[in-house]
Amino acid sequence: MAVDITKVLKKYIPILRKAREERINEAETSLRISKLFEDVLGYDIFNDISKEHVIKDRCVDYAIKINGSVQFLVEVKQAGMNLRAKHVEQASNYAANSGISWVVLTSGGFWQLYHLTFDEGIQSDLVWSVDLLEDNIKDVAPKIAILHKKNVIKGGLEKFYAKIMTLAPQSILQAIFNEDTLKIIGKHLKKMTGIRVDEQDLVEGIKDMISKETWEDIGEVKIKRKRRVSKPKQKEIMTPTEISEPSSTEVSLSMTEPQEDQNDIEYK
Repeated sequence: MAVDITKVLKKYIPILRKAREERINEAETSLRISKLFEDVLGYDIFNDISKEHVIKDRCVDYAIKINGSVQFLVEVKQAGMNLRAKHVEQASNYAANSGISWVVLTSGGFWQLYHLTFDEGIQSDLVWSVDLLEDNIKDVAPKIAILHKKNVIKGGLEKFYAKIMTLAPQSILQAIFNEDTLKIIGKHLKKMTGIRVDEQDLVEGIKDMISKETWEDIGEVKIKRKRRVSKPKQKEIMTPTEISEPSSTEVSLSMTEPQEDQNDIEYK
């Protein structure tokens, strides 16, 4: 964690707990959130926090800026309100209209961070979800600290998401189902047991380690193979004797027979 916000974040727990218990309205909740962004996350309330930011005739509660450039949007709901899918959809539409990839939803105690992509419509991925009032502060603080100004300036949000995607089950399995990785696993198994296993049997063995539900969530995974380039045929130079006296053994016309290109194999 680049910035340790644990101590200062603790000071806001009783404030937000009281707000949840009293069910204060959205406007009052919003005031507390803006103060938290200033005191805990290091943003200047006059230069970095834009309230009622307008995007195509619509207002989002806050736009967090650095040097005038919007880094992420913040949508605030009434204290204690559970965050729902419709809240995500509303905030995502705001972000999509301005090409912003990050949205924070919060109702004071509840916090959610979403990453958006716009390749085919709007795809919102929940990065993390925490309850500041109930979850362990040691688990919550590092997640909320990702939003700290110092971290965002250094590109910490994108680096964090890239790490999450790298460690996602789909990515890890794709690395395992790489031709070179499968060969290494096969060699280790043979060394351990003395038995050589077929590549497809190895793949099926790995699949059996994963529950059906998890596999369905992961989706298709392909064995990543290196593309094998065929070498050009090279004619052998034959001596006059070989030309005049054919050998009983067939003469090969190429030094290396070309190998067929192998495409990726899908396993579902």
